[in-house]
Amino acid sequence: MENFFAIFTERLIWITNGFLATVYSLADHLNALAFAVAIIAFVATTAREQRSWAAGAGILSMVASLLAPSPVPLFLLVMIGGGWAAVGLERYNRPAQRWNVIRGLALYALSGLGFTLYRNMGLGESVLADPMMANGAGYLNAIIGIAMYVIPLGYLAMVAQAVWAHPPAIGNPGDLITKVRTRGGG
Repeated sequence: MENFFAIFTERLIWITNGFLATVYSLADHLNALAFAVAIIAFVATTAREQRSWAAGAGILSMVASLLAPSPVPLFLLVMIGGGWAAVGLERYNRPAQRWNVIRGLALYALSGLGFTLYRNMGLGESVLADPMMANGAGYLNAIIGIAMYVIPLGYLAMVAQAVWAHPPAIGNPGDLITKVRTRGGG
């Protein structure tokens, strides 16, 4: 009976440890988890013509969200949130707005993965090995660091400009085109 309790206690500790490791990992990747939900919903609601591109950009962004250091996961989440808002506000050309979101996510995901390679895989140290390059390494680090903040801000500005570049019209665009073509005779 004592052996049973020892085995039971040991298994209970293993299960509890596994549960706590899972909770810790989820808490550590909360941004990536929220991003995964948002990007899956985005891809699922995208038109068939754009779905393969959206899925590719989504997978690339998800990998970047999981692997890249801060601020990449947070900004990817902000970018998909801004993309959802822009697609929801767009009344004239939603497919074009979705292309903007897909392009922006893919570009920042590639930048984030490049940042990850440079930062975590030792590419930054290889630059320091060359005396000529060592002088510019500080500038290179500053440019890369600034780019990780500027790219999402530029994307959000582009998306906002695409939404508010034209004043909202009364009715939908199809009705407006019909009214103009028929000179109000509809």
